[in-house]
Amino acid sequence: MNHRRSVTGTRGRRTARRVTAAVAPVLAAGLLAGCAQELPVPEAEPAVVGAVVTEEQEKTIISRVAESVDKASKEKDAGALDRMTGPAKELRTSEIEVARILGKEGEAQPLPMTMQSVVLPSEPTWPRTSFAVSTQPKDLTPPVLYAFTQNSARSDYQMWAWADLLPGVTLPQFASTDTGTERVAPDDADSLVMSPQKALAAYADVIGEDKDSKYAKQVEDDEFRAFLRDQETRQEKADGWKEAEGKYSFSASADDDHGVEGMRTVDGGAIVMGAVNSMQVIQLQDGAEAPPSKSLPTQVALFGDQDVTNVQRTKYFDIVGLYIPPAGSSEKVRLVGFEHVAVSVSNE
Repeated sequence: MNHRRSVTGTRGRRTARRVTAAVAPVLAAGLLAGCAQELPVPEAEPAVVGAVVTEEQEKTIISRVAESVDKASKEKDAGALDRMTGPAKELRTSEIEVARILGKEGEAQPLPMTMQSVVLPSEPTWPRTSFAVSTQPKDLTPPVLYAFTQNSARSDYQMWAWADLLPGVTLPQFASTDTGTERVAPDDADSLVMSPQKALAAYADVIGEDKDSKYAKQVEDDEFRAFLRDQETRQEKADGWKEAEGKYSFSASADDDHGVEGMRTVDGGAIVMGAVNSMQVIQLQDGAEAPPSKSLPTQVALFGDQDVTNVQRTKYFDIVGLYIPPAGSSEKVRLVGFEHVAVSVSNE
């Protein structure tokens, strides 16, 4: 695994009841009178399937999450991230820690929370998942894909994950907000070309092994992977790299602790989000030094006052959004968005 890289940087049911108590005595009387004709029994109406959360409710949910996250971020108080959970909370906690180390100049990345579209849940049970896509920020950075979850009827919705969409990406169509969208099970391998769990693991393997991955032919190449390859090439062309006997490696694995969240697309596929742990290692010959780059303030802050050695080990926490085609499709799994943030740097 000697590959690569570093990056800095989407009603309740109405069930008709049979009126059997009123019908039974009438039927009995008719039979006693020798009447051969039975009175019609009303049939139950089909259940009405629809979103269990309205657009207005979702808008209120998102505004409350945004207010809570913004407050915790500005105050640099990771303990106040009570409207975040899962990968989102882990990533934001690290960002706030770095912001505190950097002092006045430090701040967690802004999260645009004005949405251009929402994907609402259709199941009346819990847990529930919803997605949303932000509007295009004024600085023309890509819109952000969000996942929100609610574990029970009495718990708050929380932000579970976010990822910047790839430039120019077009997401597959979801069901209308009137109908609502089905939540996809993590182990659903019957309706998809591979289960969400397996797709996340496959993508992690591909970014670590690139063309040598056993999943290389099942996962579409993308800008993130191209950027990671470019980072490796730049490192290997750095001044003094050969003289210092430089070695570069990159590895990645799916974060099973957080699992995956996914929602069904109209074509029968799914958009899923999950976390990946990745590691970049730079190793030079004994006596050489591999300090964090001054152009990467996050790495400098995380490295702190450790002694500089010939090894630099940077751990990243990644959140990825993937499209998984429906079973029987010839399409490949493909990336739609990602976050790739350094969360620790060590000298060994």
